[in-house]
Amino acid sequence: MWPVFDPDVFRQLATIRQMAGLRRQTPTREWPLIVVDQYALLLVIREWPDGSITSYAASVNSDVRHDGT
Repeated sequence: MWPVFDPDVFRQLATIRQMAGLRRQTPTREWPLIVVDQYALLLVIREWPDGSITSYAASVNSDVRHDGT
């Protein structure tokens, strides 16, 4: 370990490394989209083969509708 790095940086890098490893795997379980109206968010929760759980949030208003509505 390099003494100039904060331990929090190492935790963040480990998380990035784990997420990169999951991108080629198929989730073992995925919960349906959850809409959180209070924050205008869509929430997706996935469970992976190693037992870890990830969640992703996206703004409901982030998609541009092409039908003019």
